Amino acid sequence: MSYTLLFGNNFILGSPKCIKIQDTVLFCLGKSEIGPHISTVIHDSSGATLVKVDNNRCTYCQENLNNKSKEPEHILITNAQGENILESRILDENTILVSGMFGVQQFMLVATQNYIVMPSGKKLMHGKIDANNSDILLMDDRIQLARKDGSKI
Repeated sequence: MSYTLLFGNNFILGSPKCIKIQDTVLFCLGKSEIGPHISTVIHDSSGATLVKVDNNRCTYCQENLNNKSKEPEHILITNAQGENILESRILDENTILVSGMFGVQQFMLVATQNYIVMPSGKKLMHGKIDANNSDILLMDDRIQLARKDGSKI
């Protein structure tokens, strides 16, 4: 059965596999008996590992972060200022919502529940795309399918 990702108020239908920007994978998705699941390693802008999640299970959380929810249906990790580093919530058996701060090379990509702030400062929101069981590429002005070889379509 197909699942949907809600990411920055963008609907990514058709079971997206990995969400990428430039040559970097932000996170990957799949589906298990409880619903869609996320796997990711989140770094800060300097490259230090903050969080590791494997199939909706937090396997590493930097000690200065707060892991507020340890249930696989709802992961919530915040920093000392209360900002969400990662939130992943299974809304129903076919829908997952993901938001957070993703350190990518020299910048931080921020995905709230309302929009994605791209490195240029542009906000992506209200998009809808069918992943058709493929990877998704975040571009400065749109969300699009990525080719199997990683190049843009």
